Amino acid sequence: MIPKSGNRFSDKIMRKENSDEAPPRGALAARYVDFRDSIKRDHLLWVVLALGPIFALFCIIRVYPILETIRLSFYRYHPTQRNRPFVGLDNYWRLLEDDSFRTALTNTLQFCVMAVIITLTLAFLVAVLLRSIEKAAPVYELLLYIPVVTPWVPASVIWKWIFDPIHGILNYGLSFLGIPKLAWLQDEHVIIYAIVLVSVWKMLGYFVVVYGVGLRNIPDELLEAAELDGATAWQRLIYIVIPMMKPIILFTVIIATIIFFNVFAPVYVLTASAQGAPAYDFKVVIGEIYQNAFVFYRMGYAGAQSVALLIFVLMLVMIQFALFRDRRGRADV
Repeated sequence: MIPKSGNRFSDKIMRKENSDEAPPRGALAARYVDFRDSIKRDHLLWVVLALGPIFALFCIIRVYPILETIRLSFYRYHPTQRNRPFVGLDNYWRLLEDDSFRTALTNTLQFCVMAVIITLTLAFLVAVLLRSIEKAAPVYELLLYIPVVTPWVPASVIWKWIFDPIHGILNYGLSFLGIPKLAWLQDEHVIIYAIVLVSVWKMLGYFVVVYGVGLRNIPDELLEAAELDGATAWQRLIYIVIPMMKPIILFTVIIATIIFFNVFAPVYVLTASAQGAPAYDFKVVIGEIYQNAFVFYRMGYAGAQSVALLIFVLMLVMIQFALFRDRRGRADV
């Protein structure tokens, strides 16, 4: 029989061997706590670890194509030719002499102004009306948001049947008002209004929801106090609601400008069957870029058009920021 002291001695040896194989759990916990505290102290490391993969993906998907487009704009690039000479600013000088691009830019600007003003005005009025029926407002917002999630192509095909000059329901309804039938998709002077109508119908629900969120953030106590002071509904709208909604209005104006300046799908679908009609040649900037890039394979020139579009939209956004600045020179964002 082995003495008890021998057992204690063997237990000490075994514990020592186990301690040599793996560090005690307390040491691992201490190292983890030190690592966590170092991350908390070094906020830059935490930001890099958390946002690094997302930022890298964003650069691959968004930043790299923009930089590559800018680079291609300085070359005469054709995908089927090996020789791709550097031409410098020749593509940009060509833009100044291109009547098709000027016409497309003018049409896009006219369309964008009409679509932004009509869409945002209607969206704000609808949102104000829905503010008075809080319980039923989510139902109406859901119904108005259905066109937003409908893809552009099927939505344009639906409106293509509505605009049919003979069997279209729109001309049928206008006939009850004594208005003669209109060639919505064939007349070069009417096609822009048809595209505006489709775009307003498509994007109205999105801006109604945005304005609705902004209106719900206005304190009821402020409006009730103004009403007790004798302010009419119009005065409350002009002097309280609209000033407090300026950041939301600025956001919607910028987003609407970007969305409508990139119009392409409704123009392409609605004018596809109007071959031979004047409206078939209705041009927009994105359509010109598509034609040069994927029909004529003038990638360098299409890149120059894309850069010009980017600069033009950035200029519009900067002008909008300047118009929404308050008297102290600070943007209301």
